Amino acid sequence: MDPRLLALLSGVLLGTVSESSLAPALPLLARVHHVGPEAAQGAVSLGLLGAALAYLPVAGLASRIGAQRLFRLGLVLHGALAFALALAPRLDLILGLRFLQGVATAMVVGLVPGLATSAFPQARGYAMGLVASTVATGTLLGPALGGMAATWGLPYVFLLPLPAALLALLLSRNLPPLPRQRGTLVHLLQTPGFPRALLATSLYFLHTLGTTVALAFHLGAEGLSPRAIGGLLLLGPVQLLLLGAWAGRAADRLGYNRMALLGAYLLVAAGVGFALLPLWHPLWGSALGLLLLGVGRALFQAANNAQVLALAPGGLEGLASGALSVARALGQAVGSTLAGTSLALAYRTLADHHLAFALTTLGLTLFMGLSAWLMRSQGRRPSAPSRADGPSPEEK
Repeated sequence: MDPRLLALLSGVLLGTVSESSLAPALPLLARVHHVGPEAAQGAVSLGLLGAALAYLPVAGLASRIGAQRLFRLGLVLHGALAFALALAPRLDLILGLRFLQGVATAMVVGLVPGLATSAFPQARGYAMGLVASTVATGTLLGPALGGMAATWGLPYVFLLPLPAALLALLLSRNLPPLPRQRGTLVHLLQTPGFPRALLATSLYFLHTLGTTVALAFHLGAEGLSPRAIGGLLLLGPVQLLLLGAWAGRAADRLGYNRMALLGAYLLVAAGVGFALLPLWHPLWGSALGLLLLGVGRALFQAANNAQVLALAPGGLEGLASGALSVARALGQAVGSTLAGTSLALAYRTLADHHLAFALTTLGLTLFMGLSAWLMRSQGRRPSAPSRADGPSPEEK
């Protein structure tokens, strides 16, 4: 693999693991600091909020000081904050440091989509397929690793991203520059189809992390240890590693919107099964539900991410990359918050964690249904052909 792409993928892994590794440790965090799900999940959502607020400023700053320099600085800051989090004794301090770490995450992950498409313009779908696979893998591998690390203690969960940070730092000496930005965010958001594709991205990540948080609390209530929860959540990353690159190539051939719509339909159907199967059996039902979700995630994410960047006019690739990262972080932050709040409310009113899980995950699936509607409406729009339909024959 090209070292530049490996550096970018390592940066993505760093950011997504740090964002998602706390999920299986949230029940432990709640017990240690004597708080409920709605407060404990703040360690996840505040990190995502910090990233969401920083992504667009980072895109502008990269054009002034250089994307490579900013990428490497973010890696160093992220590692330093990981050590600070491992030593933090209070929940309020953890929450503040997580917000700052989110800003550092934006300095790394926010530049990756634009850098990847800039480095591999003739294989945009393939590069974004690998990036999408890594985002999804990190988002789902994080809980698996976090559950295992939580058996040793919370500080080890915060230190998980350090190996990826070191690898990315070693390989990131020859990253390509981002194209010079020509235009504004308003111009970008006025591009036909771009806002819909971006909103579909946000709703997808809302569903992805929200269901992960809900499952972690549900399995914790069933008596499973963080290690067992983390091991179960490892199913998703393995599946996405096998399917991600293939899904990206298929999207290049068949069209980004068509492939994303198929993935969205599968996620809606799988989301209903995911809400009900763990009620049949906590372990085997959850495993089957995760496998069903994994197919839809692989098909949707690579195609949708490539579509968002393909819709951006020339000269706005860096800004589109930042907007894509904002959509992802905001979706994850809202999904985590909704899952924690819904579970806490259902625990108090229903006193049945099985029903609380089912209602929460079904509610989250409604948002994925809205994403499918957006993709379907996108496909029906009467417009001139665009790169979002897939690469041209010359690009192939």
